[in-house]
Amino acid sequence: MNILRANFDKGFVKIKIDVNDDIWYLGDVIELGDFIEARTMRSLFMDREGKKTKVGKKPMMLKIQVEKKDFQTHVNCLRLTGKIVEGPEDVQLGSYHTIEVSIGSILTIYKKEWKNYQIDRLREAQTKIPEVLITVMDSNLATFGLLKRSGVKIVSELRNPFSIHEEEKQLEFYKKLANEVNKSSNVKKIILAGPGFVKEHVNKIINDKFPEIKEKIIIDSTSSATESGINEILKKGTMEKVIKESEIVKESHIIQELFVHLQKDDGLGIYGLEQIKEANSFGAVETFLVSDEKIRDEDIERLAKEVEMKGSKVEIISKTHELGEQFHRIGGLGAILRFRIY
Repeated sequence: MNILRANFDKGFVKIKIDVNDDIWYLGDVIELGDFIEARTMRSLFMDREGKKTKVGKKPMMLKIQVEKKDFQTHVNCLRLTGKIVEGPEDVQLGSYHTIEVSIGSILTIYKKEWKNYQIDRLREAQTKIPEVLITVMDSNLATFGLLKRSGVKIVSELRNPFSIHEEEKQLEFYKKLANEVNKSSNVKKIILAGPGFVKEHVNKIINDKFPEIKEKIIIDSTSSATESGINEILKKGTMEKVIKESEIVKESHIIQELFVHLQKDDGLGIYGLEQIKEANSFGAVETFLVSDEKIRDEDIERLAKEVEMKGSKVEIISKTHELGEQFHRIGGLGAILRFRIY
């Protein structure tokens, strides 16, 4: 997600959707009653013999007040439906329209009041892309790209100076590729991809020669070892897997810390709504953990706001991984405390 413009004090943020995961973050942030402004396709009608007949669609900028949210999981789309409050002169205000949000969409969200956890969710979505090395390779060529939040930068290209018929020389090329990968080993993840089996040969050399980075490696396939192969990786969902893994690691560390305190019974880990309310009344909450389902409850949302007003953190936990599911099973509400209250 790319935050193009924001003034939360004045109640608005303009964003661009970059990957499918951004749509789910957005679903947590947008509430019924919010105003959404976006360029959208609007059906056009003409009166023909006393009947309205659809004659096509036209792109236009509309602003609606959201009355319904609907995730279309099969097409990775969020449909926002509500009455039109602003639009061109030929559009009837108060009529209903649905804005469809998908990859590439640009929209502005207006709220009467932005909650801190909602702002944090947007900023998390903006910064969640880890630095990743993407290498696409075949027996003749390897292209190295570095993924950052701003996009992919091609950092180098290596061509095989040897004949593909000289097996011993081919091994030298594979070793050279492994060494080049290791030069960027400070990244979060390394994707080895391309047509054929070169990536597997290089991965084996990395496992033997640089075992400290083998846990970072993800193997994938592309039809090309050029920059277009890197673009294939970006389009096919591999990056979303990397992003999810990074989020899961972060959430898992927080949940593990809570579970350790609960197991030790040291009074610094608690769960359950009433206990957390009491701890917050003493200003004892350091981190409030809440499942992504529970945060939609009005009472929980109110508590999250009260926790934030005392300078504490709110972490929203997804159910999509094992520890997140365990946390959900104990009620989906927990807190790590600054000090004991019992």
